[in-house]
Amino acid sequence: MNPAPPPGRAAPPADRRRQARTIAALAGVLIVGGLALIFLVDRLPLPFRLFLGLGDVIAGCVLLIVLRQKFR
Repeated sequence: MNPAPPPGRAAPPADRRRQARTIAALAGVLIVGGLALIFLVDRLPLPFRLFLGLGDVIAGCVLLIVLRQKFR
């Protein structure tokens, strides 16, 4: 594992790309998983499904906003 860069210096471009890819993949998984939880799982009561599914979708959207603010 690489040590963190000293304060005031940006991470190398390869590390930034890897971080951006990881955040984008995690956001996509959260959004798709949340939608699948809302529409495909029938064993949970509807309010519980909506609460959990929308929580995942919102968390994924927040990660997309972080991705846009930090890496673009």
